[in-house]
Amino acid sequence: MRNVYLLLFSLLLPLCITAQDIHFSQFYASPLTLNPTLSGFSQGDYRVAGIYRNQWATVTAPFVTIAASYDMRLMKKKLKKDVFGVGVLLVNDKSSGGAVNLFSGMVSASYHKLLSKKGNHYLGLGVQMGYTQRQLKTNGLTLPSLFNGTDFDLNASSGENFANTSAGYFDMNAGLLWSATPHKKVGIFQGVSVFHLTQPKESFLNQDVRLKMRYTVHGGLRIQLHKRWYLTPNYIVMAQNKAMQINVGTAVEYHLGDVKAPVILSLGGWWRTGDAGIVSAGAELKGFKLGVAYDVTTSSLNAAPRATGSFEIALIYTGKFGASADPGPVLVPCPRL
Repeated sequence: MRNVYLLLFSLLLPLCITAQDIHFSQFYASPLTLNPTLSGFSQGDYRVAGIYRNQWATVTAPFVTIAASYDMRLMKKKLKKDVFGVGVLLVNDKSSGGAVNLFSGMVSASYHKLLSKKGNHYLGLGVQMGYTQRQLKTNGLTLPSLFNGTDFDLNASSGENFANTSAGYFDMNAGLLWSATPHKKVGIFQGVSVFHLTQPKESFLNQDVRLKMRYTVHGGLRIQLHKRWYLTPNYIVMAQNKAMQINVGTAVEYHLGDVKAPVILSLGGWWRTGDAGIVSAGAELKGFKLGVAYDVTTSSLNAAPRATGSFEIALIYTGKFGASADPGPVLVPCPRL
């Protein structure tokens, strides 16, 4: 059976090389991979975020994705209640035991216009651009042509003729974000982003293969149920070429201790339609937010002899420069990890 799964993944490898964008179950914990308009839009002067994902480790060599970002708010005094933010994002994605590796560096900027005198209604626009490098390690690849019916013969000729083993390209993304607090106990936001606006050429075979644009729609609510209890339903829909992914779910928060500086605990449940159930948990203290998540596979891949879930851990720190009394913009109502 192990050879069957290896064959399955070798058949999927070309798709992974040309069509798979990164994704996180805790999509709300990686703001600059979700929507460039989130650059600088947080309750603070700056934000540092990191997330690590390990996927399919028990079936084959794991797919490992790491993203790290830094974003900050600029010109606070000059803009008053409007928000101008900038950010930088680094992503490394290792597939099939390192056979395919992606590294991307992006910079972003956003501007959020205050639409109400009460300071509770914003509309923002963001752009992101940078360079991406993909590399292919051909040594040790178990391609379908090497399968002899029983096992993979690594000494046989694969018949593949790779024109090059690296592909680099300029990329550009953009997004919009609307957010409001229509009631002191209710926050709402809705965002849309488009990735790969340049549709860059991406091929190891010197063919005119273009990376299709990915469209993302996301939104959610933050509802105060009681003095210490909050509910944060959230969703994301992503579509790229003929593929679509939908995540829906919610988290429940409990605030302990001092109202001004509480310890916040959260527990969430999510459903990635047709693929996996997701359990998440998190804690927050003095600007630090730690979250973990585990995917329980429900697709046909769960027929593997061992569990085939994915694990994530995320850490975010939001801070202020000096003794700033400015509370920042209306907080985007997303789960506390």
